[in-house]
Amino acid sequence: MLLLNDFFYSHWFDWDKNLFQFINGHNSPFWDKVMWVITSAHLGVLFFLILSAMVVWYYRKQSWRILLFIAIVTLLGDTIGARVLKPSIKRLRPSHDPEYHGDYHVHLLQKKDGTYYYGGKYSCPSNHALNYMTTSILFFYFLGKKVRRRWLLAIFVFGCTLLSCYSRMYVGVHYPFDILCGLLIATMLAGLAIWLDRKFQVSGFRFQDSE
Repeated sequence: MLLLNDFFYSHWFDWDKNLFQFINGHNSPFWDKVMWVITSAHLGVLFFLILSAMVVWYYRKQSWRILLFIAIVTLLGDTIGARVLKPSIKRLRPSHDPEYHGDYHVHLLQKKDGTYYYGGKYSCPSNHALNYMTTSILFFYFLGKKVRRRWLLAIFVFGCTLLSCYSRMYVGVHYPFDILCGLLIATMLAGLAIWLDRKFQVSGFRFQDSE
């Protein structure tokens, strides 16, 4: 993936770096605290638990198969992103790149122990974007026909996804292209999972019965 990594430093990716600079450069102590909460793994777990509770409420005894299905697909996507693609592409995070745009200062968040949050070494794709989008699509697939106000569910799941994605750029650990790759991979993976589920009813969910 050496040629691909070199491509990230070409002028073709100036838009990616400039947009990152714009987002990361607009910060304040107040938003640092807000984004630290949004980007944390704890909020991701809470997001999953809230939606899982909704699945249990609407599907009762069938819910364990649906939740297991979502968990397996999400874990698969996370593994592909973190264990396969990132080590292969080897794009350094802006927080780790010693050659990042000359003297431009990447705004990083300071942790309670006084050190700064840098994230892992590699950045493409964003696993936050990948995981949030995968779970959002799958939960919306299962819950969309159950809730009365489907548009509110859409705002919640995809709104949380976009906020998480924005926070990763704000805290200085991802470029916009990393986010786009994560969202694209998640969409393809979740789409394939839904197609397989509708064809073989792996989760036990019968889409036609929810009309």
